[in-house]
Amino acid sequence: MALIKIGLITLFSIFFFTSCFDYEDVEFQGVQNFGIEDRTDGNITVRIDLKVNNPNNYNIKIKKTSLDVFVNGAEVGKTKMKNNIVLKKNHQDVYPLYLTLSEKELKGSALSSIGSFLKGSMKIRVKGDIKAKVYGVGKKFPIDIEEPVNLRSIF
Repeated sequence: MALIKIGLITLFSIFFFTSCFDYEDVEFQGVQNFGIEDRTDGNITVRIDLKVNNPNNYNIKIKKTSLDVFVNGAEVGKTKMKNNIVLKKNHQDVYPLYLTLSEKELKGSALSSIGSFLKGSMKIRVKGDIKAKVYGVGKKFPIDIEEPVNLRSIF
């Protein structure tokens, strides 16, 4: 009898949570802004304003994670997100993503490319998986952003 009760509770729970938890992919709609936000203690904080649409009936929490950074196609190293982000339910908005980069590595990569030095700009690419959670259930979303940055803002 106890086994039947546990089975019924399990089936009810699975049915309840799957019917309430319809998921639609979050739509990444581009970069609104990309720039240097702060410089402290040998680090540069980059702000990327992402335009995102969350078509779901629940908020999605984006957790701090590590991402790969490339300058002009060459890998510089890893960066960490400084902030958690909450994507509002049934809402399209612009969300700031703050990343901390090593100033030394960034400058070294910029100067190693003569083309960047002559043009006065370089391309910074951020790539990796962003971790999200909803009601304790995790999911990863791939991100791959490349934007030009003026060298004057770094030096």
